[in-house]
Amino acid sequence: MDTLLIALASFIPMLLLLVVVHELGHFWTAKAFGIKVLEFGVGYPPRAFGIYTGRTEALLYPNTVCLNGPLGAIRPGQVVRILSDENAAGQLVARYIELRGANAAAGQQPHRGRLDDLQTDAHLRHEGRVREAYPDRIVLADMIYSVNWLPLGGFVRLSGENNPAAPRSLARRSIGQRAIVLVAGSAMNALFPIVAFAIMFMVPHTELVGGAVEITQVAPESPAAAAGLLPGDRVLAVGDQPLETPQDLPQEVRLSAGSEMMWLIERDGQQWATQITPRRDPPPGQGAVGINFAIVDQQAERRMEPPWTAIGMGVTSTWDMLTLIAREIRGWFGGGRGPEFSGPIGIAQITGEVTREGGFQGWMIVAILLSINLAVLNILPIPMLDGGRLLFVIIEWIRGGKRVPSEKEGLVHLIGFVALLALVIAISANDILRLIRGISPLGG
Repeated sequence: MDTLLIALASFIPMLLLLVVVHELGHFWTAKAFGIKVLEFGVGYPPRAFGIYTGRTEALLYPNTVCLNGPLGAIRPGQVVRILSDENAAGQLVARYIELRGANAAAGQQPHRGRLDDLQTDAHLRHEGRVREAYPDRIVLADMIYSVNWLPLGGFVRLSGENNPAAPRSLARRSIGQRAIVLVAGSAMNALFPIVAFAIMFMVPHTELVGGAVEITQVAPESPAAAAGLLPGDRVLAVGDQPLETPQDLPQEVRLSAGSEMMWLIERDGQQWATQITPRRDPPPGQGAVGINFAIVDQQAERRMEPPWTAIGMGVTSTWDMLTLIAREIRGWFGGGRGPEFSGPIGIAQITGEVTREGGFQGWMIVAILLSINLAVLNILPIPMLDGGRLLFVIIEWIRGGKRVPSEKEGLVHLIGFVALLALVIAISANDILRLIRGISPLGG
């Protein structure tokens, strides 16, 4: 039970954080391009509660229709639903208004009313709380920040995502602007690791400094054995740089998997260099070079980097992590072990285990890895995801501005959604089976 609680308490906040970071990219770029943002949702519906915000002015014309009451009945504080279009000056004009009652609470799900019976694509459908009411116009708070009951994601709802006829819609913007809005979510997830690493370096923390790597065991027929390494040897440098800390050795080995690297060794007071090639797919329990080692003569001290230094270190750490991921992917196609997939259940289990062992720093490392994976996954041309939608924008550009019909695009995204959902279910079933058997996704 404690393990389950740790997994949930660590994974759900992490997921919500990364989702909010992702959606902020779409939100900020949409607002910058004048696209109407209708909702910023955390979690998936049904809605728990929401807060209306913003100031949108909608003009009232003599032919504006109020479906369930006179226009003069509109009062500040009421929640209304509106169909609006734009006049020649680019101002919103309310054509149909539906009152939801003076006592309607912000964040309630829209009820099925007469407004839903009006089938029109040339209007902006928006709802919100009336801030000010005048004979010729109303001022509306019609953007809602919502919290929803299913904490497995989030969304930004924009006007006319596939409907260029709707006022202030995403689909009405240029190809370049739509592409930027679609890419912005992955871009934010890609920037998150730099910020996260920088924060970790700026927060006072204990680091082990000095010390040396002393080899304690060499596996037979391993790269280390072929290079002539023996127990008791000390590793002074890897490549053309000395080891800043002994903990750098495993990372340098991972970065160089499959490539020849130089090690500077000390034995009995003498130094000598040797070439060694870490394996991409080593035997179980041996590691890439086939050694066990101990860190000797090391001391602990507290450090806190200034922001300008921490940001640079964050960029370097993020680049190193991206390099490791890229080499791992290349290894899949080069005869190494295939990828091991985990769904939400497996990722929650991993998060709980790492958080329990590594505390906040371990939690942050998992968040960074997951953010990078989300950035890459969402930009891939997979239907329903941002990359899939971006693909249709690129096709439109190639065709000289001719759009793929929205119903055809919608069908592709629907098929992609069903396929992705089936994949998640299959992976989750494997996660559950692994959990029942007591097997850790980390291989422990």
